[in-house]
Amino acid sequence: MKKLFIIIALLSILTSCKTKKVMEPDTPTNAAWLMKFQIDQGNYDAFQSLFYEDTGDQVSKEKFQNLKEITTAGTNFKNYELLTFENGEMFLIEFAPKQEDEEEYKIVDVKVVPEEMISFFKHK
Repeated sequence: MKKLFIIIALLSILTSCKTKKVMEPDTPTNAAWLMKFQIDQGNYDAFQSLFYEDTGDQVSKEKFQNLKEITTAGTNFKNYELLTFENGEMFLIEFAPKQEDEEEYKIVDVKVVPEEMISFFKHK
């Protein structure tokens, strides 16, 4: 009986380890969470690996250290989408967090980006 219990316990441990998910940067929220995690861990190389190849080198080690000084344990993640129109106008759309059992994203708010903030969102 003891052998059966040990075998069952070992199988359940192996099964639970096998099904354990590793977080991947496969959504904006996951990528942001991983970015914060790498900042908290002080892992500059892993932090850099999360960036698009053409922009990753723009974050210096000095800026990385500055980010580390700003972060706190409590973090609120929000999802936004920026719509840029041909006329230069922009909408910033905030989405409610999508739960695993939900099929759709729901909009929380839409803001017209003020003209003085448009340059903030434009890439160099």
